[in-house]
Amino acid sequence: MLRPGDAAYAGASLLANMRFDSTRPAAIIKCNSVEDVKTGLAFVRNNKLAVTPRCGGHSWAGTSTTTGVVLNVTPMNAIQVNANGTARIGAGARLAEVYDTLIANGVCIPSGTCLTVGIAGITMGGGIGILDRQFGLTCDNLLAAEVVTADGRLLSCDATTEPELFWALRGGGGGNFGVATSFTFKTHRIEDITVARADFRFQDFAAMFDAWQRWPQSLPDNIWAQIYMQFGSGGASCTVTAYCLGTSSFLQPYWNTFLAASGGASADMSTAVSQLPYRDVAWSMCAGIPLNECSLSGYSPEGRKTRYDEVLSSDFFNELLPAAGIAALNESVKDAMAAGISGSYIFDHMGGAIGRVAADATAFVHRKALFSVEYATWQSRTVYDTTFPNRMRGLMKAWSSGGAYVNYLDPLLKDWQAAYYGANLTRLSHIKKQYDPGRIFSMFQGVEPG
Repeated sequence: MLRPGDAAYAGASLLANMRFDSTRPAAIIKCNSVEDVKTGLAFVRNNKLAVTPRCGGHSWAGTSTTTGVVLNVTPMNAIQVNANGTARIGAGARLAEVYDTLIANGVCIPSGTCLTVGIAGITMGGGIGILDRQFGLTCDNLLAAEVVTADGRLLSCDATTEPELFWALRGGGGGNFGVATSFTFKTHRIEDITVARADFRFQDFAAMFDAWQRWPQSLPDNIWAQIYMQFGSGGASCTVTAYCLGTSSFLQPYWNTFLAASGGASADMSTAVSQLPYRDVAWSMCAGIPLNECSLSGYSPEGRKTRYDEVLSSDFFNELLPAAGIAALNESVKDAMAAGISGSYIFDHMGGAIGRVAADATAFVHRKALFSVEYATWQSRTVYDTTFPNRMRGLMKAWSSGGAYVNYLDPLLKDWQAAYYGANLTRLSHIKKQYDPGRIFSMFQGVEPG
């Protein structure tokens, strides 16, 4: 147990987002085993303290910390790849450790691209990433989990054992139903992946976006694409990146179709298509550095990845954006830059395997979405308007589904229960009442027992 004043406390108290550095836990319990988790929860219950589990520490609303007790499961990061096409992953593992081990065995699971994120949080919130159209969300590949519940029991759950708890863990959000200690996933064989990238002028955004949003209508599931728009005092830039679980010759005609639909290559638009080993793509955030250094500075003496000061919100879109919606996005960037705001919009294709799962088959309800978007703003030398991402939800309300991604908690979201969970909220509330009626896990914007 670490307390304020202990030598290791300062680093252990930090989250990925510097906005929450002022929150000082009364104690941080580093859990090396299930018994440590049980002991920590007993201490919390007996002393009536607030508690939050922590894996990667990436909660955008700061729910990975508390003024009470943090149960840090990062030491529980063992990974076992099995011959039967499964992998057992400790709940404390970060994606860097997960990918490093799985890729060495020629397999993968679909998940995110930020390597310092913890496997527990991203899984329990859904898990959007570059392989999802082919293999489904991270939570769709979860076969079983072990969880220490509020009353101190270790429960194994899957589709037939504790099925309601298992259902809730697949998209119901981390920190709501217990402390996860391990996950068992279905794995997939993987070798090369082809990456295509094009940089567009901001003035070409409207044509490019419309081509991008319509593109999946003719795409096979093994192709996924993202738009990254960044803006600030230096102007705005747009990049489209496509990932294909196949060869460059397979992707090239689809890529050519997209480029033609987006208006073709302009004079200052660069484009490239490369077939790469999957590790090179999965490890791009930490390219050129070893595993022990692929962590956030301050978390460990070796960590070389910079922490950030950033605010997010999100949207899902079940229908194509009309011209008016695209124009609203375009104008919002101009208005933000005029106001001195720095930020980004990241649009991700959905559909494919994601959409073939029923909205009530898991707790992740956003199955009809064609694409999602992350609105972000960060600390800059000009204006830091922390309300900007949430205002973007309001601006796009006429066209969005109204849903929001629970892994991108938005503290300003007023209708958060409906936005995160939709029609699945009632069932989640009943499960919360069954497994945590006393609200031992009472995180901000957490599921309430009902």
